[in-house]
Amino acid sequence: MSKFDKSMFKYLVDETSRLPRSNKALDFYGASIRLGDFISKVDEFAGYLQSLDIKKGDNVILCLGNIPNAIIGFYAINKIGAIANLAHPLIPGEGLKKMSEEMDSKAFILFDEFFCKYDFLKDSDKPVILCSASDFLPRLFKLPYKAYIRSKVKDIKYGGNVVRFRDTLGKYSASDVDVSGDDIAIYMHSGGTTGVSKTVMHTNLSFNNLADNVISLIGGGVDDKDGMLMVLPIFHTFGLGICMHTVLCGGGQAILMPKFSPKGACRLIRRARVTYISGVPNMYAKMLSCGKFKGRMLKKIKNCYCGGEKISSELKRNFESTMAKHGNPIRLCAGYGLTEAGICCVNTMDIHKDNDTLGKPLKNNTFAIIDSQNNFLRPFERGMITLSCNTMMAGYYNHPQLDGEVFFYDGEGRKWLKTGDIGYMDDEGYVYFVDREKRMVKISGVNVYPQEIEDCVKLFDGVRMSCAIPFEEDGKNYLKLYVVLDKGATFDEEFKKNLKEYISSRLLKYNVPKIIENADTLPLTQIGKVDFKKLQESIKQ
Repeated sequence: MSKFDKSMFKYLVDETSRLPRSNKALDFYGASIRLGDFISKVDEFAGYLQSLDIKKGDNVILCLGNIPNAIIGFYAINKIGAIANLAHPLIPGEGLKKMSEEMDSKAFILFDEFFCKYDFLKDSDKPVILCSASDFLPRLFKLPYKAYIRSKVKDIKYGGNVVRFRDTLGKYSASDVDVSGDDIAIYMHSGGTTGVSKTVMHTNLSFNNLADNVISLIGGGVDDKDGMLMVLPIFHTFGLGICMHTVLCGGGQAILMPKFSPKGACRLIRRARVTYISGVPNMYAKMLSCGKFKGRMLKKIKNCYCGGEKISSELKRNFESTMAKHGNPIRLCAGYGLTEAGICCVNTMDIHKDNDTLGKPLKNNTFAIIDSQNNFLRPFERGMITLSCNTMMAGYYNHPQLDGEVFFYDGEGRKWLKTGDIGYMDDEGYVYFVDREKRMVKISGVNVYPQEIEDCVKLFDGVRMSCAIPFEEDGKNYLKLYVVLDKGATFDEEFKKNLKEYISSRLLKYNVPKIIENADTLPLTQIGKVDFKKLQESIKQ
């Protein structure tokens, strides 16, 4: 058995066994959880989950932002061989209900301040564990925060199936469960390589391998003197795999930030042991423009990684000149990854070109470009980016037909994953992204799928057909929704207001279009589908 063939939690414990238990593992606005206490709390909460009769292979919905409860809860689920079903904490009630019913989730771990929107849980017989950010906040912030959320949580009735997270600790100890690297550990919800929202299944092995691949990339440089500013959420591959699992397994601190603000991030960088930052372009742009990203604090930063969207030349130039001005000549390093395979390719200080490259593949990752017949192309020829790696997903939940669309084997029996992205490689092995074959759009770093919006809108009274198109304004992505109305329907401000409310009640806020426009007709393809590409081109003109 390899050192990676175990649960993610066991891998973390083994990799940090060399370190004093008094080392800090989590930093939450100045409140620290030390490594030994963290491991104990995971065991205690895992024991509580077992007391609920949650067994290996069951899935538990974990619907939290970056608070200590989320990290403890994730590893506790993992320790007992259950599956962490990671949901966005802003998911609407109907969306959470549908997810839990279709996937037969056994329990829910949620923010207490959002519980009021989950009406279906109030009469449910399934366990609900409610978490508050105040559970681990330092005293200075605890009372103001409690006052802030008092009105949101005053009607919660605890007892029966609804319990406080903090009340589950210190009462149980988990019994051993035989968990292997090949066991499914995570459900992640993604548009996948098909452009339609699906659930990706990851094993323990894929994320343990990811931690090893990344630590090797930076020369084993993550240690107990390092900390990662953890802004990216755990339901995101980058957040879970890099900011949390890799850093903790390396012995570093995860410095948690539940909600990004540029000035707040700068305060954390100044106060805490932040040596690594991972984020999306807009996050770096806001920090640069807030006026607080300066001073001696910048000298301690070793690496800054950026993904999710393409980095503009201007942002990269501004960031690097700011760092150099303060005595730290590091680069803003672009990376590439996807939910189905984790982080696969990245620039570093040593592996870097001053153009739009995504860098070179990480250890144990092989990239290739293929044509529509799965033939491998030569350098500089454009086609679909495909990869073979040891961090690949096990497949899509309950969609084996989609597995057949994205996986293929070459003549030597090697398994490859089609990313759905178009790009090329140069003759030095650097990877370049050109465009997305799928329609997925990044809004504030969150995957948004126009098809989901259109499927939602077609159920709204008065809408005959629609098409959602992204557009850019002031360097940010937004959505414009074209609607063709049924005969007799009236398009006015009240109609637009009601339609936006309808979308926001069923989908994440990022799916709500900034602009809704009435159209008499929409361009169609030869087979009668809305020609979104032609509509997109008309916006650009």
